[in-house]
Amino acid sequence: MADQEQRDDLTMEGYFNEGLADGAEPNNPFEVLEPEQPRKKRSNTQKRRGLRNVRTRRILIAAGAAAILIIALIIAIIVRMRKNDGARYALKLSQNIGQPVSSAAKNAGVSLADSSRFSTLNKLYASYQGMTESGKTCQIQGVKLPEWAIFCNTDAEELTNVTYYNYALLEKNVFGTVRKSYLDPNLVDVGASPDRVQEQLDLVPYRIQYLEGKTELREYRYCYEDGDSDEIVSYVITAVWDENGALKSISDTRRNYIGTLLASPELS
Repeated sequence: MADQEQRDDLTMEGYFNEGLADGAEPNNPFEVLEPEQPRKKRSNTQKRRGLRNVRTRRILIAAGAAAILIIALIIAIIVRMRKNDGARYALKLSQNIGQPVSSAAKNAGVSLADSSRFSTLNKLYASYQGMTESGKTCQIQGVKLPEWAIFCNTDAEELTNVTYYNYALLEKNVFGTVRKSYLDPNLVDVGASPDRVQEQLDLVPYRIQYLEGKTELREYRYCYEDGDSDEIVSYVITAVWDENGALKSISDTRRNYIGTLLASPELS
């Protein structure tokens, strides 16, 4: 009997020693293990609720992205409209040619002054009865000017023509927009609209003049480096539209600005 108890003690001691030898706690033979509970399946209601939540999140994300896109588009349109207020005001004034100048200015949303804030413009343009100009300035060859100016002429207090100048266009280069080579105005489509001509020439007008009878004149300035002489060549393209808005004529003239600057006055 004693031998049996000793064998049992040795067996139990060996059992624990064996478990502790490998650093792991031995299994408790008296521990009652609970059976693993099966995972509960989601009900159809929970599944539908989850799908609705996913769809709601997707709709909110799409709506947010659309709202951001619309806001960006509105901002882009506003910036584009305000990028050149002068051309827009000149067009509005031209739509009131033949009306009293005070009414034309009111309809266009501008206030006409008797003179410019810049003495250079007052010396260059003397025969006008009202003008408005940009509040922003630019510099052309060291001379400070407004970015744009509009001059109005009248007859018996009625608006007869509107002339717009885009001085900011000449700020980078007094000769006009830089191009790689000569632009042939004869390649422009006859009867084209002003927008179509601007697209074909790839030039922004320096001067726009609206006349009585709904006719229109636009002047484009550009320059390029001549490959043979390595000199800068300057051209002015003049286009005229009829009362129906169709291109009537277009031509160009080479300008020798440097020669004019270097020429000495004739001695009397």
